[in-house]
Amino acid sequence: MGSSCPNRHRPSLRLATATLFGFCALSVAAAQANDPLLPGVTYVCSGERIFIESCNIRDTSDTSTCMVGHPDHIQPNGLMQYTNATRGALKKLFPTCTQPSAKQVAAAKAFQQKQQDIYNANVQKSNDQLNAAQQQAQSGAGYGQPTPPKNAEEREMRRCVSSGRLPSSCTGNQLLGAFSQMFTQVTSALAPGMAPKEGSSSGPNMAGVFEGAGHWRLDFIDGGVLVNCSFLSPNQEAYSLDFKEGRAVLIINTRPKPLVLTLHGTETITGPPGPVTIDGVVAGGYTPGSSSPGHTETSQTTTHEMVDKSQTGNYGQSQLTYQGNNQYDAATTHTNSTYVAGASTPGYTNFVPKRATCPAINLSSKGAGTGIQTMQTDLLKTAFGGDKGPPTPPGIRMHGIFAASTGFSVEFFPESVILGCGPDAARAYPYTVEPGASGVAIKIAAPDHPLALIIKPDGSLDPGSSAPYQVHGRVVTGQDNNDNFTFAPLEQTCNLATLTPSKTIPSSGGATTMLASAGNPAATAGNPTATPANNGGTLSTSATPLGNATLSIVSGLPPQPGAPNPLAGHPYTLLRNSVADILAKQGISVPQGSSPYKVLGIACGNHTPDCQKILDAVKANAASAIRADANGSGTFPGVAPGTYYLMISARYNNQALVWDHPIQLKPGPNSLSLDQRNATPIN
Repeated sequence: MGSSCPNRHRPSLRLATATLFGFCALSVAAAQANDPLLPGVTYVCSGERIFIESCNIRDTSDTSTCMVGHPDHIQPNGLMQYTNATRGALKKLFPTCTQPSAKQVAAAKAFQQKQQDIYNANVQKSNDQLNAAQQQAQSGAGYGQPTPPKNAEEREMRRCVSSGRLPSSCTGNQLLGAFSQMFTQVTSALAPGMAPKEGSSSGPNMAGVFEGAGHWRLDFIDGGVLVNCSFLSPNQEAYSLDFKEGRAVLIINTRPKPLVLTLHGTETITGPPGPVTIDGVVAGGYTPGSSSPGHTETSQTTTHEMVDKSQTGNYGQSQLTYQGNNQYDAATTHTNSTYVAGASTPGYTNFVPKRATCPAINLSSKGAGTGIQTMQTDLLKTAFGGDKGPPTPPGIRMHGIFAASTGFSVEFFPESVILGCGPDAARAYPYTVEPGASGVAIKIAAPDHPLALIIKPDGSLDPGSSAPYQVHGRVVTGQDNNDNFTFAPLEQTCNLATLTPSKTIPSSGGATTMLASAGNPAATAGNPTATPANNGGTLSTSATPLGNATLSIVSGLPPQPGAPNPLAGHPYTLLRNSVADILAKQGISVPQGSSPYKVLGIACGNHTPDCQKILDAVKANAASAIRADANGSGTFPGVAPGTYYLMISARYNNQALVWDHPIQLKPGPNSLSLDQRNATPIN
């Protein structure tokens, strides 16, 4: 396979059959057209058949080597033997051998030409697709966009899951509004004093539970806070946040006077010294429920059909009415019974107003119990079989959607914020809200591009820049055998701009960044960070190629009927070092009987610190990256000639396969076909 084929000195690859290297002729046929040593034709030397598989096309001197097949020497594993011989030795040997016929020579040359034509067509197709994608990106048409969702709810759920939030969290948040409405209706009916007040618009809010001496408890929920102390029952009140002189002031609309409290970090809330008077509610009796028993209601229906005399035996005489001409009307009566459930009214507690004097307020979130908001969310998550995920940090949080005219957006959730570019590219990160002397800063912990948004007096969010910001989005491509979602990258770049409250995510905006993530196993592992735009200038892209050696990949895996190619849409990454070497340099060992890919998959599947450590090292090693088209084909942007390592994985016939062998790239076009014969299975 010339310079683009695997190293012939690897014993595991030298045992391959001639068909394995048939594709190697694609990249070398033109160079060998004028070579006196013609691959693929059989010579008989001393009674044994031999043929040239391939020769070094960069060095045509007599000291360079060729790979020679010996079909008459079959090894114990059933495969033929291969040896290496110099060009000079073969030039001396072949004239002493029985020569191939003119027909054989013509057939070999025709085969080479046919393979070269196939190669040229594949290169042209890949280049055409790449150019079309670039034109789409430049025109703003986008690349790699997901299939349009059926409705707004589906798009919202899709975006949430692909951002990296837990699917159960996405489901829980989507249904929490309805759950909260139900809770509101019930509490309003049972206790008017507990009726929730109207919630505020997008902006800062509070989360968590804070408790203190004297049975003080503040339980923050959507639209308000449940307040109780001493003997009082929880009573929902409205509240607001004000930021003064670098500190957060919490005002709760209690009676007879509002509570004006100070928030210290995320753990402590204090009030003015001295006791506090609160007008609240207490239980004032119980109204029992009532019920009525269920009963069964019956009804009758009669159907008619025409039968002849020979069929009358199936009916009673009373059912039959003669119609003439030996025809009878047969009437059949059916009795239907329906059970009607009884009515019931649940009992409820009656609440009455009560004033209490409570001790000075000194509350902490440390060791506080679980709040109603958390219980609601966790109930919905577990109802759908999902993990509860990380708890919501107590203290100041944000809620709502904020969007810019450029298509950039932020959508806040209790535990994270989703950064978005356009309608679909989105990624979730942790965040904190920190009051300071220069204002309130929302600090978003995106590893490769941290972002700070300042809350302005008008409620907008100022990023302090208009520079491009790349959102490492993803597209859900399916699920693996463990029912975990699998993803393909969807990189979009939007310019930063002032963000204002919005009811919806921007329906357009942003430009596509044509880049695949650094390795498919990571993409299915949960929440890896995608590769930056050009990896600090070390990643070859179509806009900034780093050399003239290109590599075209085609899929040799046949698709199942009606299914896409097994490699369609898969990320292909070209590394400067092998994954095994990358792990070793990070001090991560590969246990005996395991593999580097398995170590990576386990680390990311279990969300251990080694996952991000490996992914960062892989990204630093990436020389070029692409995503395959619908046929599993793609061409890497040019790199400097030399030895590189593939990082490609896929599932085929319920088997995880990886292609991770070294590949020698010569100047100009190189090619490789991926199939089961040059893949390594992962058990």
